Amino acid sequence: MVSPNWIRFAHNLAGPPTPTQVTSQKIYRARVNTLLFGADRLLLTPRAGTLESYLMFRLSDAKFYNTYRSMAFMRLIRFCLERHLFNVALALYNRMLQEGFLVVYSLSLRMTALNIVHQANNLREVVSPLKKHFENKAYDVPAFMDLIHYLTDDKHASGALVDDLAHAFVSIRQIKLSEYPDLVGEVASINMRADRLDAAQTWLQGFEDMCGAQGVLPDVAPYSDIINTLNDIDPKNADAIQDVLFRMKSAGVSPDASIFNALIRVNFVQQRYQEAFALYHILMEKRSDELMPNDVTYKMLFRATSLLSHPRVARRLGRPENAVPPRRLFREMLACHLEQTKGQPLGRSTVVSVSAFHLALRTFMSREDYAAAFIVIRALHAFGFQPNLQTYLIVFVNLLHRMKHEANLPRTESSYRLVDFLTYLRPNEDPNLHTLLNRIRQHQPAFERTGSTSVGLDTISHLLSLGAQPLPTDDDLPDVPTLLRFPSQAHLRRRDAQIPTVAMLTGVEDPASHQRVFFSPVPLARVVHKALLGELFRKAVHRDADWDWKGAAGPIVEETHQEMIPEGVARGLEASERRAERREGEGVLPFAAARMRRRKRSARGGREITFGFES
Repeated sequence: MVSPNWIRFAHNLAGPPTPTQVTSQKIYRARVNTLLFGADRLLLTPRAGTLESYLMFRLSDAKFYNTYRSMAFMRLIRFCLERHLFNVALALYNRMLQEGFLVVYSLSLRMTALNIVHQANNLREVVSPLKKHFENKAYDVPAFMDLIHYLTDDKHASGALVDDLAHAFVSIRQIKLSEYPDLVGEVASINMRADRLDAAQTWLQGFEDMCGAQGVLPDVAPYSDIINTLNDIDPKNADAIQDVLFRMKSAGVSPDASIFNALIRVNFVQQRYQEAFALYHILMEKRSDELMPNDVTYKMLFRATSLLSHPRVARRLGRPENAVPPRRLFREMLACHLEQTKGQPLGRSTVVSVSAFHLALRTFMSREDYAAAFIVIRALHAFGFQPNLQTYLIVFVNLLHRMKHEANLPRTESSYRLVDFLTYLRPNEDPNLHTLLNRIRQHQPAFERTGSTSVGLDTISHLLSLGAQPLPTDDDLPDVPTLLRFPSQAHLRRRDAQIPTVAMLTGVEDPASHQRVFFSPVPLARVVHKALLGELFRKAVHRDADWDWKGAAGPIVEETHQEMIPEGVARGLEASERRAERREGEGVLPFAAARMRRRKRSARGGREITFGFES
């Protein structure tokens, strides 16, 4: 173990680093970042259980050595602790000690406490050594939170044991509960799940009493944790949740987004959709810099909207009169993001996320609202996101399900379906109504089926070919003036300009796990645009011959764009472009170092985990 003060002292003695050393440090940090990105991707795959062996293998002596190896170990340990992967963190820590590296004192204390639990044969044996360990002043509340998560999640410790250790930690360290509401909420929730309601009440009462003694308003976090726990234990226990709300009101605690989310979730679980949407309307009316819907809010609402769009569910439950249409919901999500970022679409906020965009896209695809799905794909780039494999899967799985359903139904002579349009349309072809009708009547599909099923691998390959284009531009797509044009393939890095393969879409092959892989948005937008044309094709068969069914797509997309994209996006994007142009004259760092700088400044590229001794 080594104190951070000694590291800073030694660092100052060594003098400022040379330019060569600075560049080298950035390159090694970039290598660690690549390893972290690979680990993060691996956790999203069915092979998440192999993370420990993956990291141990990747920590080769050739790429990481001396002080850079020590830095890699500590950043990986922090990465695992943040994700509650305690056993992997312990394996890395023990290997780091075996290799003779010094460990920062605060991290060493955190890992020592976890090791005490890990090595114990009986959990009751850990109480005495842990209480002695708590006497170290550098062992802080976040370290103790890691400990109780390890005890409950991995070791399945009893609520009584965790409560005993929590009381001991608070007493030994003279912790003021008013300053640590997250600790209070976590311990109270653990006691509630163990059916120790009196113990949970003791923690909340102690928190409120200390806040009152200090003349400060209680934080909302413990109440939010308790409401979520009550919902998990018994979603129908509305009286208990009401009691918590009355208690908040009497204590002068104003609800924040987490309370609103907890209440919306409770009402959705109880299928009280009218009340859930009413809460969202109140949240929107009262929103401010301190109270704003977040991505959790919108993900719940998109899920509910998607569920209510199913005819069977709608007939059984009825559509609430105050339900928010999904297009308006998407617009309000973007508007809240712009409010939080002061009008910067590429700014960082708690409102938009990749998963929120994906849920919106899934909702529109399931509703067969392809114009809205097209706008979501266009908005991804405008708000700083790149499509990944999941984005493609949302679109392709939905289209394939619909094509299979339609192909298995008998077709009358005068009816035409989306599956007909997509199956008989050839890649890079400007669709012609009479040409397509002749092919359908003569059974001349654009590809040859190799299997016995109506929708198979050849269908997936054909859909991919419909998204491909000889020239890497989006000139064939409807223009959306408010949003930036898609970046050309020449301006995308090679791994960001590719298209997923059939093997990737079917799960036979995984994208590279050692780096983040994105895909070009243009082919995906083309596929969705062709689905929109397919809907218009179905109508054109029964309309006048002079109706421009292909030309109708542009006005439909424009109207949809005006409905879904709030005002101010264009100004924000223009300002971002001007700032980017000014930065072009700043000079260029070596590739790895420049990549590191972008990651540190980017709202979505991930932020490097920093320690005090690295400054």
